[in-house]
Amino acid sequence: MALITEAGYPFRANGASGWCHRLVRGLSGHEHRVVALTGPDDGTAPAPVYPLPRTVSGVTVVPVRGAPRTVAGHLARRRTRRAATRAAVLLCRGMLDESPQPAGMFRDGLVRLARIATTGAHPLTGTPLADVLVDAWRASGTPGRLSLRDAGAAATLLEHAVRPLVAPPPPVDLCHPTSGGLPLLVALAAKWRAGIPYLLTEQGIYLRERYLDYGAAWPSAVKEVMLRFFRALSQLGYAEAGTVVAATRFDQRWQVRHGAHPAKVVVVPGAVDPATFPVPEPDPAGATVLWVGRIEPHKDLHTLIRAFRRVHQELPEARLRLVGPTTDQEYEVSCRALVRRLDLTGCVAFAGPLPEVAGAYAAAQVVARTSISEGMPYPVVEAMMTGRATVSTDVGGVAELVGDTGLLVPPGDPAALAEALLALLRDPARRRALGRAAAQRARDHLTLDRMLRAYDRLYADTAPLARRSWSSVGVSPGVSCRNSMVNGLGAPAAAASEAGRAEGNGAGGAR
Repeated sequence: MALITEAGYPFRANGASGWCHRLVRGLSGHEHRVVALTGPDDGTAPAPVYPLPRTVSGVTVVPVRGAPRTVAGHLARRRTRRAATRAAVLLCRGMLDESPQPAGMFRDGLVRLARIATTGAHPLTGTPLADVLVDAWRASGTPGRLSLRDAGAAATLLEHAVRPLVAPPPPVDLCHPTSGGLPLLVALAAKWRAGIPYLLTEQGIYLRERYLDYGAAWPSAVKEVMLRFFRALSQLGYAEAGTVVAATRFDQRWQVRHGAHPAKVVVVPGAVDPATFPVPEPDPAGATVLWVGRIEPHKDLHTLIRAFRRVHQELPEARLRLVGPTTDQEYEVSCRALVRRLDLTGCVAFAGPLPEVAGAYAAAQVVARTSISEGMPYPVVEAMMTGRATVSTDVGGVAELVGDTGLLVPPGDPAALAEALLALLRDPARRRALGRAAAQRARDHLTLDRMLRAYDRLYADTAPLARRSWSSVGVSPGVSCRNSMVNGLGAPAAAASEAGRAEGNGAGGAR
């Protein structure tokens, strides 16, 4: 099995990486090769932060940023550029025009780029991609204007986004991308080149997370281009997958709404080992609220800190402990400044990452989770397993995980959050009853052995799917890919004409 990760396992510790480690370590009957998409290629091999179990036969690192790679030789680069420009026209027309037929154009364009990537070159390098995007934007009738400046920024993002297509097909029976987006490109390329089927797991919806990530960081037109790319990629990824796994029913509904066939989608919640999170006795005496996670804007610690101001005003002995690494230094600075401004320095502690967090749960009376969006909230699962009452924002699949064993509040509402925290801190009997119910629910539904059995069956069901490669997706082995057709949908004359015009304008040509 090829486990395909992005900016995570085995080089970065986070909730998704911990899930990957538990999976490969627990499925002792399967051999895994990890394909890790990483940042720039600086010439040094990154050091794993997780000890690789014997079930992992190796790690292939695929950098997706840094200097572009091209084919050797002037004539080869020219031929590749022409083929890639034609593919770019199809890709961009297909993703910006959201009617049914252009979905086939998007797939055709991506298949062509995957074929070009077999040369080892980043497939969109050197193409007049900004011009192609401007033309595709106009042709699609997308509202607003895509300026050349915005098109250039979007072209840079898009060129980097398709770089995972250069990853060679791993020598495996099944690919397992651990999220949509970039890992999905590796799996699609392996399917098209070598007929290797894939099982897609989403512990959170990649497309939904992009809506949050781009935010105000990019102009609206750049954001629109990239969101349409990832939306088209998600739909294609769901269609081509042998099996699609959602961590919650909330995510399952999103997947089906965006094109996944209901018969393909199964729900397998993320899980933890109960032995790692025993239920402590007795209940701790101190009024401590614990938060565990990565310090970044999506976790909305500002709301938690503001809510805790009221908690501290009414319960002066209360303490707030924040545990976890910082992934956004600027945001941590803003959190610390807010703590000082609200005069909470003596009762709010930034503990940083801990080697093990079970002790932190054991020392807390209540665990808070205040994210504005959630995939699989492992700190909530860990808190439940430890028998701690939780107060969480009602986002994503949190409600179905917690059930009636914790309190839910609207996101971004400090008053509601403070009221819920105070209700549990002031009522030991209720708090303990919720904690006991949470521990039972977690042990009934969210244990590691249940998850491992489910994936063992899914691997067995998905791996034998018939292999199909280039010959069955309609792309000839040559780099040109001039007149290929995919599922009966080839390049319309208008699109082919656009390819020729874009190629003639040059990479930076203005209109």
